[in-house]
Amino acid sequence: MADDQLYVVFKLGAVDYGAPISMVQEIIEHRPATRLPGTPPFVEGVIDLRGQRVIPVVNLRMRLGLPTAEPGVETRIMVVECGTVTGLVVDGVTEVLNIQASQVDPPDRAAGNVSTGYLLGVARLEGRLVPLIDLARVIGSEAAA
Repeated sequence: MADDQLYVVFKLGAVDYGAPISMVQEIIEHRPATRLPGTPPFVEGVIDLRGQRVIPVVNLRMRLGLPTAEPGVETRIMVVECGTVTGLVVDGVTEVLNIQASQVDPPDRAAGNVSTGYLLGVARLEGRLVPLIDLARVIGSEAAA
């Protein structure tokens, strides 16, 4: 991890998570996706991104094994680039933070023996913990529609 890095902070339920801003292309309002047959349950389907391309949309709650929820007024799609352009459904996007490397505990130290396959680390920020998500691992080849 570099000395400091910018992260987009988003919500899944009551928990704030962070993702490297370098991978986030844009954040758009949630819209229904067109379901495709044969895709994993966490792939909501595909959307047309500004008439320029069709991209898969992944429900990040489902992908991370969290309980599902109906989209609300704050629900957004984070359009990310990790080898492929993909939309990630999140409950809301709250801020952009500059996080210092010294504020981040590596996944193995933060979670002990718990599986941390999707974690870059856990940031310690002014009385709160923000898990930092490895978008490349979350999306992976199986998530592409």
